[in-house]
Amino acid sequence: MAAAPHVLIIEARFYDENADQLLSGAKAALDKVGATYELLTVPGILEIPAAAMLAFTKGRNAQGKVYDGFVALGCAVKGETDHYEYVCRESMAGVSRVALDLKVPTGNGILTCPTWELAMARANPKGPDDVGGRAARACLRMIEIKRGFGL
Repeated sequence: MAAAPHVLIIEARFYDENADQLLSGAKAALDKVGATYELLTVPGILEIPAAAMLAFTKGRNAQGKVYDGFVALGCAVKGETDHYEYVCRESMAGVSRVALDLKVPTGNGILTCPTWELAMARANPKGPDDVGGRAARACLRMIEIKRGFGL
């Protein structure tokens, strides 16, 4: 049997209440299957790809524990300027770039919502969306796929 996955959760704390909900869902999904995880906090979703690139350049923490994948958690809520469009586009593209360039199993739980109410509903770990939990489960599935190919 393969070892339990060790996952890096990279969370953006720009909206604390939303981040708490996303993190709760992700942790519950990882705990359910016995996965271990570490938490890395960044200021906003734009910093998630850079943090992932730094973490997966070696693919292990300072103590030598290997990361099997990462879960990206964060939120952007549309405001009155174009800033939202750029931040959403670049953060999503960056997460995909890390996953593809470094062959890292990833679960993307970055919310990009037109309203705060929708963002909170989608982050709610007890709601139908549970985006944090869904992202963690996606990461776990991608780890299974990678292991299945012997990588």
